[in-house]
Amino acid sequence: MKRNELRSIDLNLLVVFETLIQECNLTRAGKRLSLGQPAVSAALIRLRRLFNDPLFERNGRTMVPTPRALSAAQMLGPALDSVCVALADTKG
Repeated sequence: MKRNELRSIDLNLLVVFETLIQECNLTRAGKRLSLGQPAVSAALIRLRRLFNDPLFERNGRTMVPTPRALSAAQMLGPALDSVCVALADTKG
């Protein structure tokens, strides 16, 4: 994907993705993000389209990340950290 194509992506989805990776549960992810479970579910649908992968497979009450999700999480975690640092108030 080219940088210019990022304009078509809701970057908030990446925060939802990271939280889903950490929680492996839609309801808990929603609570951490102050979102309802239906909103997280809708975000997951959009993420699945974006990544062209199921990203998570249900196993009881847990969502198990796919290999593609785990690979993406390894790259996106540091990228999101970099964005936070770049946007931080450096005055103090």
